[in-house]
Amino acid sequence: MIEATQIPKNVVSSIPALEFNGLFDGQVVYQLGVIGELKDQGVGKYQTLAKRYPAHLESDLATKVTATSERAISQQDTPSLYQVLYQVDGDAEGVHEGVSPLTAPDIAFMTKVLGMNLTAIWVRLMIGRFSGQALVKASHEGTTYHDAIYRAHFPYADYHLTNQKSAPATVIGAQIERANKGSEQ
Repeated sequence: MIEATQIPKNVVSSIPALEFNGLFDGQVVYQLGVIGELKDQGVGKYQTLAKRYPAHLESDLATKVTATSERAISQQDTPSLYQVLYQVDGDAEGVHEGVSPLTAPDIAFMTKVLGMNLTAIWVRLMIGRFSGQALVKASHEGTTYHDAIYRAHFPYADYHLTNQKSAPATVIGAQIERANKGSEQ
């Protein structure tokens, strides 16, 4: 459980965000999944450091997010792991924010959830030994994806770090909870 003193104060919003995650090999975009922010029941705001995989999207929004994201990622110059960010509101139903490299905490979370070592896959991509067929096969072999919840930790005091600010780039640890399974740290 994240102690109240360690929860970032500046990463909440009344509008939920989505993160489309994909691998681009220079020609094909492989969808890794969509993550959605969780709503803090106490405050009623969405937290960027508390996430759910997969995001629960209505069919029309899921189709729009996938198509828009694949188009945006395929326009990148370099093969890599990418994330397309969205702000979701009732009117626009998913306003595309931009494409950025997949963050280290999200790589770790997606690795756990998907059961695939995304770092090793990325290295193979960078040295020209990536196989899209192997990725597709690995992602479908006996895999059942359950809902997973990610909550970032910022235990600065435990490491005798002072004057640190809690932000996505300063996550020290995380807790992952899976549906029908225990939590992992």
